[in-house]
Amino acid sequence: MKAGQRKAEVRAREWRSPLAQAHTLPALCDARQPDLADTFIARANAAAVRSDFATTVRYYKRALERRPRDAELWSNLGCAQTRRGRARDALKSFVRALEIDPDSARANSNLATALEAAGRVDDAIVLYRRAVALDPRYALAHCNLGGALQRANRLDEAIRHYLLALKIDPEMADACSNLGCAMQALGHIETADACFRRALTIRPDHHEALINLGDVWREQGRFNEALGCYRRAIAQRPQEWGVRVKEALTLPVVLESSDQAEQLRARMVSTLEALEREGARLDDPNREVGMANFYLAYQGHNDAPLQARIAQFYLRACPDLAWSAPHCHVPRAPRRRLKVGIVSAHLGDHTVGKLYLGIIQKLSRERFEVIVMRPGRKNEAAAKAIGAAADRDVELSLDLRTARQQIAAEELDILFYPDIGMGSLTYFLGFARLAPVQCVSWGHPVTTGIPNIDYFLSARGLEPAAAQAHYTEQLVELDSLPVYYRRPERDVEPLTREQLGLPAAATLYVCPQSIFKFHPAFDLELAALLRRDPDGHLVLIAGQRPYWSKLLGARIARNCPDIAGRVVFVPRVSQALFPRLLKTADVLLDPPYFGGGNTSFEAFAAGLPIITWPAPFMRGRVTAGCYERMGITELIADSMESYVELAYRVAHDREYRERVCAEIKRRADVLFEDRAAIADLERFFIAAADAAGEGRKIATPGVQP
Repeated sequence: MKAGQRKAEVRAREWRSPLAQAHTLPALCDARQPDLADTFIARANAAAVRSDFATTVRYYKRALERRPRDAELWSNLGCAQTRRGRARDALKSFVRALEIDPDSARANSNLATALEAAGRVDDAIVLYRRAVALDPRYALAHCNLGGALQRANRLDEAIRHYLLALKIDPEMADACSNLGCAMQALGHIETADACFRRALTIRPDHHEALINLGDVWREQGRFNEALGCYRRAIAQRPQEWGVRVKEALTLPVVLESSDQAEQLRARMVSTLEALEREGARLDDPNREVGMANFYLAYQGHNDAPLQARIAQFYLRACPDLAWSAPHCHVPRAPRRRLKVGIVSAHLGDHTVGKLYLGIIQKLSRERFEVIVMRPGRKNEAAAKAIGAAADRDVELSLDLRTARQQIAAEELDILFYPDIGMGSLTYFLGFARLAPVQCVSWGHPVTTGIPNIDYFLSARGLEPAAAQAHYTEQLVELDSLPVYYRRPERDVEPLTREQLGLPAAATLYVCPQSIFKFHPAFDLELAALLRRDPDGHLVLIAGQRPYWSKLLGARIARNCPDIAGRVVFVPRVSQALFPRLLKTADVLLDPPYFGGGNTSFEAFAAGLPIITWPAPFMRGRVTAGCYERMGITELIADSMESYVELAYRVAHDREYRERVCAEIKRRADVLFEDRAAIADLERFFIAAADAAGEGRKIATPGVQP
């Protein structure tokens, strides 16, 4: 079973250690006259067949008393010790086998496996390479080398060795499954799906492939199929807690109905309670569960109680998650510059990268040392720009404990997560105390539920009244939006309707948001709009996974069959073409339950009107907050009826549309390259660090240096 994201989520994943892969314990009886050692070996092998590895170990040790220079026998003992859970003893046995026969490919591979299990991945890679050099047709060593390379985030190399293993042994199910994990980490979901299916064709009971297929189906939006895989895996190993937690926390990408959300949330709580009663334990949730609670935020509820309950479960199942860095508990002399670590897997060509590049560039270097920390180093231009903007750019390990130690070693004053909840690694890192001040902001605009995250940074104008109830963190409402967004290019030509395959004469109501933002209740508003405008077409962007669009289209057809024929999905476009797609619209629509962020900035830069209806939670109020900052309120609806009428008027009243577009163009500069946002953040960081030095938090939303 892989772990960690691939998702991914960088999202690259890890998978089950090669120690969990089958190591044969071959009978070593030879054609010579059997002696007492052969008798012990035969008894050891018979015990291994029964999975009685305590007896296996005992008899191999007795055989070794008579053949202490038998490297193969030492390797067999190490394998049996591994199966018995005696990793340290196994490591010693494998070292002894290699001392006796340094040119044994198997001895090199076995020792590499033990070193990898001990976290010494780089050392393991060296020995795996030696094993395949000694025996280029050693398929298992190629497979295990691929696994170690994948743990080191060297996916291209890992894939090459998986393919070599499969060329040597096309029926190696482990190599098929691991290849699928690597492909999934690279975003090749359909190829990963095929790999996992192939592994299960070769070996229908392949436990890890079954879980991995569940993961890939979950990502594809095949909710019920994913649960089916997890439940089959649970039937195989009921005490494997990681897959049971996956099964409990998995949510659909596209909700069938509002009632389904209620049912799923109740089921999550009851299942977690049942797991606690059974004594669920996790060693490394990032590896064993490997997912965050991403889709909760799209269900239209106050997530604070449920997020806190999930975090409580994880802390009970794995108390080590709350590990604390030593420097957080000793008095420290004031520094001239505070050390600020900014941790995210999305600091690159992603919305989070756009929102926070300017902050990384503009924070005062007289007051702050800025360290960017992210898993995986990407070569895209945006990622390079972010790395260049920081004082230092640290590549985090994909292993939770290693990444935790890397962050702790920096002895930060402030740990700032632009987002928590989109990927596994940063979610579980958030449980540790790695800096005296730990805060998160609205790269993923929902509370984390994690006790060691101190503050959630939002802004006045984004939050409704009494918003603290939506957060487990101390809510800090800054005066400015806590982003520094560079103004996009204004003057781009729209894509033509012909290019997008859209009807030439229709009114185009475009809602350019991710498929999972479409709450079932929003279907009724969209249907009311299209009924109001018989010539109107609703234009949506196809899902990141093809199946997502099918799910949403089927739900709209089920709920609103009379307008389903006027709902059009257009292909996804590049970031460079996205502003041109926006300009194709007669009207842009903002989903009320989880609205636009990056999309709204792009649209307002181009002077495009968006119809919005603020939701009860910040994640549905960003567009309205931007309007408030511009001093424009007439496109903010207060009911479904006003939402529909505003959209219809902008689409059909040309004079009105031209006026609001001109007003947006004139006032939009206030949203971009806002130096006040930098000053707000600087004041917050200084005040929070001072408060932490006195053993307290900032007590009020107002922040003074």
